[in-house]
Amino acid sequence: MNSLVDCPLCGAEQGARMFEAADAMSADRFEVRRCRQCNLVHVSPRPDDEHLPAYYPDGYFGKRHPVFKDFFMDLRVRTLPPPKAGGRVLDIGCGRGDFLMACRRKGWQVTGVEQAGTPIMELRQSLDLEVVATTELDRLADASFDVVTMWHVFEHMADPRETLRQVVRLLRPGGTLIIEVPNFGSWQARLGPRYWFHLDVPRHLLHFERPTLHAMLVAEGLAPETWGTFSAEYDAFGMLQSLLNHLCTTQNYLFQLVIGRREKGTPRDQLVTALLSIPLAMFSAIVSAIAPSFGEGGVLRVVARKKAGT
Repeated sequence: MNSLVDCPLCGAEQGARMFEAADAMSADRFEVRRCRQCNLVHVSPRPDDEHLPAYYPDGYFGKRHPVFKDFFMDLRVRTLPPPKAGGRVLDIGCGRGDFLMACRRKGWQVTGVEQAGTPIMELRQSLDLEVVATTELDRLADASFDVVTMWHVFEHMADPRETLRQVVRLLRPGGTLIIEVPNFGSWQARLGPRYWFHLDVPRHLLHFERPTLHAMLVAEGLAPETWGTFSAEYDAFGMLQSLLNHLCTTQNYLFQLVIGRREKGTPRDQLVTALLSIPLAMFSAIVSAIAPSFGEGGVLRVVARKKAGT
């Protein structure tokens, strides 16, 4: 079921074991390792292609309240350049299509990529969205998109460099790639990475710090231009849940309550969450406002450009 993997960035053999962590959904345990050559952090051994889909249960692509959904999607759209006539956006890992619809409202032509069998594949006709399965990425035409985005998707990729090669193929000359991933170098991750909300083993196969993500982009002919580490969508809640994970026996218990995936926890989890969520949320908001000034916010967001001749 689990297979050993070499470093997805430099190809070096098994890295140094950092710690073992449990999947918050299944309680299965996985090792997190750091490559001795390039420092990329990754899960190894990890579930093979046959068994990995079982770790994406029903509801993983959960719904949000429309007010919050539209607010956060509009914030994402603001990172894109102004749309030109006929400008095209490709969103890899498009979830339920919320970002695609936000882009379309701003004048973009949109296409999404998602795993076969996920909810968007049934919704795409009613939403009038073009969405292709990840296995069909090759059928999209070369140099056909002005912008490619991956919002909290790149950390799920078993072969990230091949994904970037596809991105380079699909981007028009001078086109833009926007990637946002959890920041393994953030303050919230350093609180104790095995309790970090965004660790999410084994779904998050890769964990990035800025140098490793920069190296991966440059190796595939992409020029990083701007970096950011703040996310109103993920930062404060990620810190809050990470703190609660230190105190609760059920990992990500508050998150499970918010999305309605789990109704009951241990009496200790219920008491700790009820008493401490509000004061810890206030603390998390303050820390999350300060951390990006030091490059230590909860996410890494990079805007990169396709280099000439690639």
